[in-house]
Amino acid sequence: MYDIYTVVDHLHPIFIVLGLVVSWNVPTARWFLISYSFIVLINLSVFPVIIQWNTHYYVAEVVLAIAFMLPVIYRRGLALLIYQKTQNNFFKKVYDKQSLTIQECVVLFIYVIAVVVNFVTWLEVLAYKYDWIQNAYIKLYIRDNVMLAVQLLLCGCLLSYAVKAGSREINFEKTR
Repeated sequence: MYDIYTVVDHLHPIFIVLGLVVSWNVPTARWFLISYSFIVLINLSVFPVIIQWNTHYYVAEVVLAIAFMLPVIYRRGLALLIYQKTQNNFFKKVYDKQSLTIQECVVLFIYVIAVVVNFVTWLEVLAYKYDWIQNAYIKLYIRDNVMLAVQLLLCGCLLSYAVKAGSREINFEKTR
């Protein structure tokens, strides 16, 4: 039987599919969720390997958290690049209509928290490994619960982003 942490770690694909179903007609939301899903697939594919790392697992989690920030930060520029190479109007619409939303800012903030917690945990594990400290308190009692909250908040943000995508699209059209 899986524990709650493992189950929550694998919720992202469900929320991405649900978000795509809800917001399929909105190009910017579709592009965000599809680009985000590539990082989720990378995360799920490397997870069985990095979970076995004892000390440096937390550094890998920092790198993955930074990778999860990339769809938020570079999605618009990537859409322009793909448009210039393919002349596909979908990417031109995404480039024209894309703006940073509250949910995306929350996603970035949540991943910054994940980076900090994982980096501090890595430092603590190193200190414990080299006998500088006697107990890895953050690793044992704090990190897993913080990461559980991070994962649940991210799923909520993805769903909120998808649900509000249609109204953002309508507001964008009205302001033009």
